[in-house]
Amino acid sequence: MGLRETLLALISVRLFLAAAEVIPRVSFHYGSSDRLVKWFEAEGASHYTTLLLSADGETLYLGARETLFALNSSSFESSRHQHSHLSWKASEDKKKECAFKGKDSERDCQNYVKILLQLNATHLYTCGTYAFSPSCAYINIQDFSLEKDSAGNPILEDGKGRCPFDPDYKSTAIMVDGELYAGTVSNFQGNEPIIFKSQESRISLKTENSLNWLQDPAFVGSAYIQESLPTGNAVGDDDKIYFFFSETGKEFDFFENTIVSRIARVCKGDLGGERVLQRRWTTFLKAQLLCSSPDDGFPFNVLQDMFVLTPGGEHWNSTVFYGVFTSQWSKGGPGSSAVCEFTMNDVQRAFSGLYKEVNRETQQWYTYTNPALEPRPGACITNSVRRMKITSSLQMPDRVLNFIKDHFLMDSAVRSKPLLLQTRIRYQQISVQKVKGLKKVYSVLFLGTDDGRLHKAVIVNRKVHIIEELRLFKDKLPVQKLLLNPRQGLLYASSYSAVVQVPVSNCSTYKSCGECILARDPYCAWSGKACRNIYPYPAEPNVSHWIQDIEEADTEKHCRRENITIPNRKVNRPAAEDTQCQKIWLQPNVVSALPCKLLSNLASRRWVHNGEKINTSYLVMPDGNLILVGSPERLGLYECWSVEGGFQKLMANYCVGSEKAVKTVTLKLDTVKTIPDGAYVDRISNMSKSISPFESHLEKRTGKTYWNEFLIMSILFGVAVVILGLFLLYKHRDGMKTFLKPGECTDVQHKKPGKSGTPAESRPLTGNNIPSTLSDHKGYQTLNDNYIISTPLHDALVNSKSFLPSEKRPLNFMDTHVEVSPTCQRPRVRLGSEIRDSVV
Repeated sequence: MGLRETLLALISVRLFLAAAEVIPRVSFHYGSSDRLVKWFEAEGASHYTTLLLSADGETLYLGARETLFALNSSSFESSRHQHSHLSWKASEDKKKECAFKGKDSERDCQNYVKILLQLNATHLYTCGTYAFSPSCAYINIQDFSLEKDSAGNPILEDGKGRCPFDPDYKSTAIMVDGELYAGTVSNFQGNEPIIFKSQESRISLKTENSLNWLQDPAFVGSAYIQESLPTGNAVGDDDKIYFFFSETGKEFDFFENTIVSRIARVCKGDLGGERVLQRRWTTFLKAQLLCSSPDDGFPFNVLQDMFVLTPGGEHWNSTVFYGVFTSQWSKGGPGSSAVCEFTMNDVQRAFSGLYKEVNRETQQWYTYTNPALEPRPGACITNSVRRMKITSSLQMPDRVLNFIKDHFLMDSAVRSKPLLLQTRIRYQQISVQKVKGLKKVYSVLFLGTDDGRLHKAVIVNRKVHIIEELRLFKDKLPVQKLLLNPRQGLLYASSYSAVVQVPVSNCSTYKSCGECILARDPYCAWSGKACRNIYPYPAEPNVSHWIQDIEEADTEKHCRRENITIPNRKVNRPAAEDTQCQKIWLQPNVVSALPCKLLSNLASRRWVHNGEKINTSYLVMPDGNLILVGSPERLGLYECWSVEGGFQKLMANYCVGSEKAVKTVTLKLDTVKTIPDGAYVDRISNMSKSISPFESHLEKRTGKTYWNEFLIMSILFGVAVVILGLFLLYKHRDGMKTFLKPGECTDVQHKKPGKSGTPAESRPLTGNNIPSTLSDHKGYQTLNDNYIISTPLHDALVNSKSFLPSEKRPLNFMDTHVEVSPTCQRPRVRLGSEIRDSVV
């Protein structure tokens, strides 16, 4: 491919990426009064990285650095007097040990809460890094305090295998029927990843590190799916726990380590093997999650977050996995990201397919094409397995367990194409909610970015429409966690410095039918008078006449009667009470700006001056401001209209007048009163005679003349030209002398004898001294040295009037030579001992 084709391909890719970028329709800056947001910030607290909502949705539990909070969702305030507070600091001994091991005493040797889960109706279970010595504790919900022993000390458990040592390490944990399933690391160095199941009454299970089932994973989430429902079904499958993470893909033989996104699963009823894989998972399987661009197959291979949307109960097979992905390679900028969805059918198909087999000697991976063993390795106990008289993993044959040691990776990947692809936005967190609209159910996405923004979007016809964008945090810190409160219609987002509470709907922002329809917000509908919230239940019992159009957003169809600002073909003006314009007075030749702020980022501006659309002579800035320079033709009525999808709305209305016109009228009235009529008229007539036509025309247009300025600038320009000319003449003065004397050669000058007494003929024609070596000039080598030295001195023949003795000698042809110097092309004739310039 040539250079031209390469450049065209790059330009095409850039144009495609720019066209694929999805822009939020509405944007709210930090602290905007148009979007209700509440902030929680506690003095001395930071790293709000763990969120937990109570079962009734009334209380939000926060886990931070050495602190835990219990906040009332209805009074979400920052005052310490309105919430419960629990301090949980690492002991001084642990901090000293941490510092002794080489860790930062201020940053690392603290207790960062990483796990906060509901254990039962009376207690919470929490784990923290505890100065690089993970520990777990129990919290009494009633008084929000740590459970203590008889001596009054907190009851602590060893958190190794449950909680990471390093606060920066990504981990996940989930509580299922009182049993903790965690994905983390189990040692101080952080190089022993583990998926661990801890339980008091039963055997604990974990992955086998020696078999390299995990390759430096970064866990982002976990989920519990009740695949055993409905009870008594024909399959009789077991419930499963899914883990989502990114790790190094050893099956790819590349020069650099390739990161691969994974989904792994284990069975809830797994008890380990009897002789093989004792206290190890016998049902651990993992598969690749592949989110790639549909055009060129570019992979977004780094999983940032996963949200599992389960309809609940017996409809677990309709579960959808929504993931946020980035890439370890850059495309269109380092901030690119994608949102992909995976169905449960796709996941089950991958786990029911072929296995990959690893050669332990070469570490090469191959597809295992032989028939699968029975019972199927890695599968849970089902009715078909029970018919083989196997009711537990402890009864699994050794050949099946040995097979799973080297065949834990599935050959097929779970593939998906991005629902949303952004080239300049990096998403980090995702939360999804099913919202029942007036006609159907929609999936609403809440996406947190790495610079503290929140995007609310809706999936429409396999495409994503971003409804709004909110700036949540002032310091632009990344969004760490997102948590939905469906009961109260709230969303919580946390960062290192604060936690915010955001209502999921903001219908009151849209003041007209057109704006409500164009928002395409499933939470909102037009009631005929206002844009109302319909979730979780509408404000009025009868909503049959309410309007909502998420798919088409057809304002012409639904808002013809309700919105008077919708024109058919021409721009319709609002009612008389809405036509009050803002008075703007322009000063002559002074620049002024008319602002026009649009609510929608997808709308375009249309400026109208005295009923006509402005032309290219007007200057409109990128932010939409119209720039005016005070002049008579710029006066009048200006209107700024927002145009979007056939809907037009008046956003700004200005009446522009001239400030000088008002002052001139006042000045003329005062002058007429103080000056006689004849004198006034005569003065005006005399003034008009002294004004040039150009000046008069300029005064008519701008009210001011620039004649004096023009004269001054002309004089300065002339002086500059003269100075420049003199400078050029001085710089090239030698060349000018040659030009003024065309009869002389610039390189040959008549010189007087030097002080040394050397005759003029003994010197070279260039006027320089005789070099020490023989000259290459052929004309001088014919002269006799002795004769040249004895030649008397004489002046140039041009100025001599008498003949010297040498001139009186008869001329001989042998004594005459014609020489041409390479430095002067004029021929020179030597007559005897004299050299003269030829006049021919």
